[in-house]
Amino acid sequence: MSNKKPVPDNFLIGYFSEDDILQFKEILEEFAPLDKTGLEKISEINRKQLKGEITQRDNLLLNIDLLITFAQRKLTENKFVEFLLHLGEISISRGELQSASSVYENILNQIKNESKLENVAAHSLLALGNIYSRHAQWEKSLTYIKKAKKIFEKQKDYQDTAKCENLLGTIAGDRSHLRKANSHFERSLSLLNPQKDNSLVGMLEINLGILNTIQGNFDIAFTYFQRALIIYEQLKDFKRIAEIRHNLGVLFTQKNEVDEALVEFDISLEHAAFINYLPSLAVSYLSKAYLYTRNKDFILANAFAGKALEVCIKLNDRLSIADIYKIKGIIERNLKNYPAAENFLLTSIRMNKELENEQNAAESSYELGVLYLEIKKEIEALTYLNASYYYFKKVNVPQMLTKIERLTKNI
Repeated sequence: MSNKKPVPDNFLIGYFSEDDILQFKEILEEFAPLDKTGLEKISEINRKQLKGEITQRDNLLLNIDLLITFAQRKLTENKFVEFLLHLGEISISRGELQSASSVYENILNQIKNESKLENVAAHSLLALGNIYSRHAQWEKSLTYIKKAKKIFEKQKDYQDTAKCENLLGTIAGDRSHLRKANSHFERSLSLLNPQKDNSLVGMLEINLGILNTIQGNFDIAFTYFQRALIIYEQLKDFKRIAEIRHNLGVLFTQKNEVDEALVEFDISLEHAAFINYLPSLAVSYLSKAYLYTRNKDFILANAFAGKALEVCIKLNDRLSIADIYKIKGIIERNLKNYPAAENFLLTSIRMNKELENEQNAAESSYELGVLYLEIKKEIEALTYLNASYYYFKKVNVPQMLTKIERLTKNI
């Protein structure tokens, strides 16, 4: 794959003259790039990933407010709304969620209650629902999505109604409501034409693959991911390819196939870095950190956990931050720093409960139970291991039930 980055101002060409683009770029010339940092004595691929810049924005997106003001002066009303929709999509894809939120709020203010622009309003509402879901602000997210869905249903816009159902399913999955998630995904699929809507079908197959991975149905999950991968490789959609490769890495991790998992995470990171797609960078850094704890390489585990935290703070991805605390707890437990490990794991459990993610809370409870067994606190160990067991029994994950039963049988 080429190391050349996509040209950041390509999307402006359809809206502005060359002189206008040069004029705006001159406004932003004062901004300097951020410094790079790195590690020594590690493999080339790890060095490249850890040195990658994840906080620098393309100059043209460095100040969204300046760009919106500039565009409003230069474009007609309809062209300006079209431009804002495009800008919002780009901002989301690059992890600039605060900027994206500002863009979509601007669209809603711009079009007010104009009935002819109702579809544009619905797309903006759906985008805001997506943004708030990434911040784990569930109720706010659901409010926006349901408003958008109502408009799409009224217009008999089945494709965008399917997008709403898909996002509702994703939120249900993030809140560990797996049956509800599956119901939303199946509903979404039923609204689509596989020949015309192949990109959306691929997205749903990714989500169904994730659900089946959680439930230990690895062969079914692998089939979903492979079908989605074929679609997105044909479309050259690097964002979705990065997501699929990450999810394949998670699948191999669950199967204890560590080498295969690392290969998939590295491919995901390569694609995500190529398009500066921060959400995939964050979760693949995090997953590599976890794998390195499995390999007892705690220096690299800590380095990748730190890199993941850097990106997740930028994205305000609290679900992943809670998962990072779990990884930090595992690292400190293995280094026999038990008070620090306990604090990290308790923090992870608390955050996951606040964010209504039962699965991640159960995983952190399991790790805390292991810690308490190591330091001979058997009553506390049973409390957390039983809580973890209850969840994994409810969602039918036999692998975790077996692990917990082995730990508790002699207590």
